[in-house]
Amino acid sequence: GEDLLETIEKTAQRNGVLNGFIVSAIGTLENCRIHRVVSKSLKPEEEYVNIDGPLEINSVSGIIANGKLHAHISVSDRNRTYGGHLESGSKILYLAEIVIAEASEVRLDRVLDEKTGLRLLKAI
Repeated sequence: GEDLLETIEKTAQRNGVLNGFIVSAIGTLENCRIHRVVSKSLKPEEEYVNIDGPLEINSVSGIIANGKLHAHISVSDRNRTYGGHLESGSKILYLAEIVIAEASEVRLDRVLDEKTGLRLLKAI
């Protein structure tokens, strides 16, 4: 299977989408790789999790800002639901149908915030 994150990024690039939003997503994954926050501190601790499938994609939400995708995913197997920041390594099983809405009237980017040390979304 194709890598879900890379497929979304390449499709957006191929179609000239520099700024946009994932508005809908369905499909199945062989496995899913996410990272999630495990502490409350600023500069949070994170853990990377590999989830073996088969998995159903419940949702993907994300923002493409200046050509760069930041996406979160929710998936489930027959017993549990998992969620977090979508990472490379999540392989599509049968299909993945993703709808992206282009935001052509606004220019988005992530800008380093000096106070938090995080790259925050800004309309520029």
